[in-house]
Amino acid sequence: MPPHIQIEEFDGSVIMRSWLPDVLTRAEPIYFCGFPGRDQAGTELIFFSFPVPMKPEEKKLFEEYRMEPPLSPELLRLLACPDCRRELRPSGASLCCPSCGREYEVKNGVPLLFPVDLDPFHLQEEEKLGGIMKNLPPRDKDHFREEQWRLSKEEFWNLVEERMGGPGRRTIANIGCGVDTRFLKLSPPHTFIALDLMYELLEGLMENRPEASTGRTAERPGSVHRVAGAVQALPFKNDSFDGLCCIDLIHHEPEHLAMIIESFHAVLKPGGMLFLEDINAWAMFQFYKSIFLPRGLHRRLRALYHRLRKSPFPPAPYEFPTSVWKVKKFLARAGFEAVRAVPQLAYPNTGKSGVRLYRWFGRIGHWRRYHNFHYLLTARKP
Repeated sequence: MPPHIQIEEFDGSVIMRSWLPDVLTRAEPIYFCGFPGRDQAGTELIFFSFPVPMKPEEKKLFEEYRMEPPLSPELLRLLACPDCRRELRPSGASLCCPSCGREYEVKNGVPLLFPVDLDPFHLQEEEKLGGIMKNLPPRDKDHFREEQWRLSKEEFWNLVEERMGGPGRRTIANIGCGVDTRFLKLSPPHTFIALDLMYELLEGLMENRPEASTGRTAERPGSVHRVAGAVQALPFKNDSFDGLCCIDLIHHEPEHLAMIIESFHAVLKPGGMLFLEDINAWAMFQFYKSIFLPRGLHRRLRALYHRLRKSPFPPAPYEFPTSVWKVKKFLARAGFEAVRAVPQLAYPNTGKSGVRLYRWFGRIGHWRRYHNFHYLLTARKP
């Protein structure tokens, strides 16, 4: 090993630092790779300082331990530690929080920013669901229901495009993006942040992005960034986003509704818009179960139903539909204004006769706002 290079342990990571102080004063050029920093005692750390030209053994060491900047500056400016909410800094090929000392892996350009108290059972269940979503083939017998799901998503993203349109580039987060790439079609092209709990879904997101259909050039996909994290501990700085979209997610965290909505408010910029769609406890064919049955009994009967039906998407035990009126109350309490329920035409998760009945009642605007399978709420941060 070159005499001026030392490998040592620091905060659980292997780093390299200059062994001799005068390495920085040498006349010949020096290779640097990675990020300078300081240890807890304030001593400056220099990653990789090799004289040029390098000897064969030096070049081998350089290539073996090369430290690349893990993320683009555009994304780094938005990220925060999910536990202490402080700014994250690059540390070789990972991110670290100087405040609480946690270090986060960056996997193929995706930072894995999970809070320390993430429930392992919850993560296991979500990974199971994510695997089903990623690999489930379309089923012919459910074509009508699947078309209603597609139309429901189209209604949502058309509304986002209408409200977020106009000149200028905006920063938009899709929280709980799953495998839905529709948000990447929004025009004009914005900076998109896709967050999901499952890294595997984020990995497939870029493989399926709809660049060809939008006419995007090769440079524009660089404005799409992926982050693995939890909705109950968003790993973003305050006042980061012009728009925040969230579909079919918060019923996975019914016990943390108030905290989640407060975090939505925090990460939006003043004037930023929230678009929130979720499974509705007051849905036309749902309310008599989710409102009037005790929650424990409802969950047991639901599990039995999906087991007998051999459902491809059995809900996790902790999932529960959320009340549109309760969510509106939480939005107002968190500081949002102009909270509106948007009427919807599509009704997923039922057959043709159910959709016809819904549309008959839907001639009353209130019904399409508050008794759809989903509620769709918009709100603005003042």
